Amino acid sequence: MALKRLILAALILVSTGAGVDAQLVGGRGIGGVGGIGAGGLGPRGIGGLPSNVPVTTVPGGIATPAIPSAPLSNPVGAVTQPLSTVTPGVTGTIGNTVNGVTQDVGAIAATAGRDLVGRPLNQTLLGRDPRGLPIVPGEVLAVSPSEQSLAIARRLNFRIVRQDQLGALGLSTTVLAAPSGMDAIAALAALRQADPTGSYDYANIYNPTGGQSTTNNTADLTAPPSASPNTSIGMIDGGVEARHSAFASAHIVSRSFAGTGNAPATAHGTAIASLLAGADKNFSGYAPGATVYAADVFGGEPTGGSAAEIALALNWLVENKIAVANISLAGPPNVLLAAAVKAFVESGHVLVAASGNDGPAAPPNYPAAYPGVIGVTAIDAAHHFALDANRNAARFAALGVNVRAAALPAGYGSASGTSYASPLVAARFALLVTQPGKGNCETALATLSHEATPLSETGIAYLATPSGRVAAK
Repeated sequence: MALKRLILAALILVSTGAGVDAQLVGGRGIGGVGGIGAGGLGPRGIGGLPSNVPVTTVPGGIATPAIPSAPLSNPVGAVTQPLSTVTPGVTGTIGNTVNGVTQDVGAIAATAGRDLVGRPLNQTLLGRDPRGLPIVPGEVLAVSPSEQSLAIARRLNFRIVRQDQLGALGLSTTVLAAPSGMDAIAALAALRQADPTGSYDYANIYNPTGGQSTTNNTADLTAPPSASPNTSIGMIDGGVEARHSAFASAHIVSRSFAGTGNAPATAHGTAIASLLAGADKNFSGYAPGATVYAADVFGGEPTGGSAAEIALALNWLVENKIAVANISLAGPPNVLLAAAVKAFVESGHVLVAASGNDGPAAPPNYPAAYPGVIGVTAIDAAHHFALDANRNAARFAALGVNVRAAALPAGYGSASGTSYASPLVAARFALLVTQPGKGNCETALATLSHEATPLSETGIAYLATPSGRVAAK
């Protein structure tokens, strides 16, 4: 009876938020709001009961109606994905086990209604571009606008929201609010027509490229890799839970580029940081003990993760002379993001980016597809490409299926997606490139390309997991 009461309490807490899907282990996972049940078998076992299932029953005979909700999607690269890749973190090491998934009631309450990078699950606050991809509503980005361009925007009744100087990248950006009654699509068209020599685009929003880290307790080390206390790595992601035991010997330098502060730690950001530099008694990242410069571009905001925030994060990393950065986010091309990435790479920095999870036939995602960026796709322990891994623009493949990473609020779990493949490549670069410089980057690329194993005729090479670290079981 005590177990039933605890389960029922968890269900009541979850039922106040949006639908929840979870990364599955063995095809079982967290179902839609209002219930916990068996999940459908999708690629790599990702799934869960949809949130409109009328009744869900858990072991012990407790049944509760699910709360219907509108379907949510995560469009990336013109392909609509289920929002299961950006769902709330429902993990923990304390609590009850239902259908093979350990849950923590407190974690459910703290993360209900938020996605993997801490944004509220409320799509009514997002706009859509003509491709249906998410954008900040009513805003247009101007890249290094001239005074003449700004004067044209004012004559059209645009309002300047903010202006950012990206001095380390040699850029500036101005966020323009559309006139009353004009949406972003019409606003961008009006600016481009009135100022054809200007550089404008939507404030596109970028999404994580990995699923939930589902808690398990399987140790994955045979021998801890060598520590890397003098290595620094940048990451552009969600907030990191620096109090997690994975970071006892790592140094997390955080800065938020969205919101007003007090942003939540995120499941995705914490997992990525742990893969980069985590070190615990039975866990290790790929550069354990390294200093991580963690740029939070979401800040818990509904419209977090836009091209404007990512450009600010890249500028910050250049200011701090961080030679290598990981970004496990993906989305469409954008003129501001393209300019910021170009300046980052041409100034002798390495940007490693996840290729996305919209399938092998999908068009390329960005920033992975920009020239000079090291795109990474995901394979499993048998060196097979993950079923949903985008291979376009990928130079390397790394383990991205059932990867052990830090989970919230504590402990470690199994996670899958190209999000979790790119940190291996980023860490390998960071161990070789300690100072920005084109020569340093080219030498490191040649070294890792020589070490990697080509995968048939794909043009993609597999970069092995360092000795002592294997996939979760």
